[in-house]
Amino acid sequence: MRNHTMLTARKFQPRRAVVFDFHTMHSVPDVGRDFDPAEFGSRLAEAGVDFVLLPARCNRGFAYYPTQVGIRHPALKIDLFGKMLKACRARGIMAAAYINGGIDHEHALRHREWCKVDKEGRVYQMDRMGHFFRNPCLNTGYGTHLLAMIDEILARYQVQGLFLDCLDTANPCYGVECVEGMRGLGLNPLNEDDARAYLKHMTYAYLEKVKRLAREHGGGRLRLFFNGLPFSVQPDHIELEGPPNAGWGYDYMPSALRYVRTLNKPFFILTSRFQQGYGDFGGLCPEHSLRFDCLNALANGGGYGLVDALHPRGRLEPAVWQSITRVFVGLKALDPWTGGARAWAEIAVLDPALKSARAGGGGDIGANVRGAVRMLWELKQQFDVIDNCKNIWKYRLIVLPDSILLNSALQAALSRHLKKGGAIISSGVSGLDPCKKAFALRQYNCLYRGPEPFDPAFFKVKPPFNRDIPDMPIAIYEPGIAFTANRGADILAELMKPYFNRGEWDGCHENVYIPPDRPAGRPALVHSGRIIHFSFPVFAGYYQHAAVYYRNIFRNCLQHLLPAPILKVNGLPPSAQATVTSQKNRRIVHLLAYQPELRGKAQVVEEPLRAGPVALALRADTGRVHSVYLAPSSQKLPFEKTDGYWRVEVPEVNGYQMVVFEH
Repeated sequence: MRNHTMLTARKFQPRRAVVFDFHTMHSVPDVGRDFDPAEFGSRLAEAGVDFVLLPARCNRGFAYYPTQVGIRHPALKIDLFGKMLKACRARGIMAAAYINGGIDHEHALRHREWCKVDKEGRVYQMDRMGHFFRNPCLNTGYGTHLLAMIDEILARYQVQGLFLDCLDTANPCYGVECVEGMRGLGLNPLNEDDARAYLKHMTYAYLEKVKRLAREHGGGRLRLFFNGLPFSVQPDHIELEGPPNAGWGYDYMPSALRYVRTLNKPFFILTSRFQQGYGDFGGLCPEHSLRFDCLNALANGGGYGLVDALHPRGRLEPAVWQSITRVFVGLKALDPWTGGARAWAEIAVLDPALKSARAGGGGDIGANVRGAVRMLWELKQQFDVIDNCKNIWKYRLIVLPDSILLNSALQAALSRHLKKGGAIISSGVSGLDPCKKAFALRQYNCLYRGPEPFDPAFFKVKPPFNRDIPDMPIAIYEPGIAFTANRGADILAELMKPYFNRGEWDGCHENVYIPPDRPAGRPALVHSGRIIHFSFPVFAGYYQHAAVYYRNIFRNCLQHLLPAPILKVNGLPPSAQATVTSQKNRRIVHLLAYQPELRGKAQVVEEPLRAGPVALALRADTGRVHSVYLAPSSQKLPFEKTDGYWRVEVPEVNGYQMVVFEH
């Protein structure tokens, strides 16, 4: 058995995690009645679970242990949390305590003065219902109560971590405590931005108290996670929540994974076993859906986990855990090639707005980033998603998707990047100064003329950038900017104006059928030195409209600026992903071939895609390769070195295949 008391932040990297969603209504009469510690612990151990989040207090406000501070569930007769914890520790499974810090309906009922006051003066939003209609405020007696409960749990139980859920820095409180707090800091309670700033300030100050409690009880041993706060400020590790069918969708996780993997903290994903959202006790998604989500994490250098719904009586559903066990045990065979692996990238998608992207906030990653991510994975490029310019030097090419204005720090970093031979692809207003008066870098060699006046506009691409582009005017669905190219800049695509704009009305007719008319005398795409710029938001356009020729022209631009990428792949469909990770003396190529299918109104992954043979070419800039094989089967593959690449043919990919290049 592992000695968990010796774990440090550096060594904390769960491979297989489980979170128990346990929010139990007050009227359930038999909470914990059938709980069997031996069965519970054995199920987790059999599946290879090494980290578990156990319910200490749920979002209804009920505790699942004999609390002297809070409110124990009225039907609970045992120390359910304590027994769960003991069963996990007996099997060497790390365990953290779950406390919902942002929803507590039971205490909100009994202490209306602990609730947030909204702008209309309400403490309950009965017209809203759902989870978030009685929201406690940390700046009231509720904050003191929550600290006391955390202190009680940490003093009584030897947990390895603490998870505070549903923390909110978006919806201000206008109660007297917060109004006086705002005024004390010189903020105006009538200004919504000031109110939001105070909420953030107050919440962060409160969490410092939580951190001090954790240090008092556990030194540096306790791992903390604050769900609802930005990924960038998490103190110890990142739990990347994103069940596709619980509202996140299948485009969220690839973007979020490529972002959190750059934050230099251990991370693991949390998908779910549900067919729908949380609380779907009777739902079980197909095993290939679970496997796909977990493989996505492994292919990006992270751990994997899922959320299960524990029945109020305390018994794990056997069919659910048979499915989880098959998936987890099957993936455990990949541990030798995934433990400690780090993703390899040469392209970065940059959006400073991601610094505010919240754990649990599936809508915080915009269409601009999601579209860029989608294009790059379909093109099998190796890339990160970043929120600042600190490590721009690591990348050969920076993508500025659609809306990235360049402040002085970004201007300086991108100028250095260009001087060292780096490249930039940007679109829309990206590249402009913060006031949107001009391009911020002289290397653009273009003159900004203002917002694009035509909607829709069209473009025609010139050779040689027109490969796989129809020889016709291509629609621009979302307007961008108008600009002209100075001498020395090459126009790659010409803008065409419409007969009239969308939605114009002459009193009798609305313009709804809008063909292209003639050239507008301005470019839609310009190349200057190591910069290529689209006049329109090509990335959000791809995400919203799936115009394949947008991806094709982006690919042609990439190949011009980055002719020798890390990896070249032939034989996989666009929906398949190919990522590269590294361990000491080896590079690992992950080929992930699944296709979420829209069936009616829901997406599902029921089976893998089969492809093959697949030709791989890995750039030979990391030393001599002495062996190439498939893992975990260890099947050797013949390989050769030509034109600066190690080349190999993979006979077949059935959903997933790992290809290992040993140095």
